[in-house]
Amino acid sequence: MNSNQMDELTREGIEAAEEGDIHMAQVFLQQVAEHRNAPTLHTYLAYCLACSQGRMHSAAKVCRESIKREPNNSLHYLILGRVLLLAGEKGRAIKTFRQGLKTSPNPKIIEELKKLGLRKPAVIKNLKRENPLNWLLGKVFNIIGLR
Repeated sequence: MNSNQMDELTREGIEAAEEGDIHMAQVFLQQVAEHRNAPTLHTYLAYCLACSQGRMHSAAKVCRESIKREPNNSLHYLILGRVLLLAGEKGRAIKTFRQGLKTSPNPKIIEELKKLGLRKPAVIKNLKRENPLNWLLGKVFNIIGLR
């Protein structure tokens, strides 16, 4: 298998994973994984394992290893966040998505955060979000453009 064929299979595998066709993505990516050792490839394969077999812990571990290898690639944070969401760890997933946005703006991460319907953090973190002072300051800061 030449480099162009592997690139095409990788692209098709990633597209299939993004469209939710996990089985097809796994087939394509597994073929490439036999010949290539790339963090992006391993991250998407881990996501496929999490979706198809429910192996959340091992998938998250692979994603974290990929982040160590490529700390400035926000794609790894995106996939780790998705795995954490599948595992029911919404808070950790949100933190992971935000870390990914700090490395580089990724529209897919922004899309995931919008799906979750995130709220902005409380103005005064020591008070509860429902506190009238937090509510009022949030409104005022929003009007003057500080939030």
